[in-house]
Amino acid sequence: MVKFLAGGAILWALVAAGAGLRAALAMPADSMGHLEAEFLPLASYLPPRGEVGYLKPFEDTPGDDGVRTHYAAQYALVPRVVVAEEGREFVIVARDTARPGGDARLDGYFLVTRAASGHSVYRRLAP
Repeated sequence: MVKFLAGGAILWALVAAGAGLRAALAMPADSMGHLEAEFLPLASYLPPRGEVGYLKPFEDTPGDDGVRTHYAAQYALVPRVVVAEEGREFVIVARDTARPGGDARLDGYFLVTRAASGHSVYRRLAP
């Protein structure tokens, strides 16, 4: 009887562990962590602290993805403060943010670097 109960307990533990593993595998990957990592290569091209501009999407309503991308840039580039406005000496331009074919909001800026992820840093020509 003891062997039967022990075998049942082991079987129950295996089933529970399998269910936990299936639930963990079904969860989406940490998309926020991946997004933050995409901005890290830009850090060495920015001042070590202070405010850095962030170009808002050319459409007026960025939606959840646009807000999430802005927050990811802020988290990845701490202690800098990433503010959603133009006119700063340095401006971060997330991929697919600038207007295709040229964005007038970037007039007077030059491209400093573009990460493999498509995010880039621009710097004002005359600070």
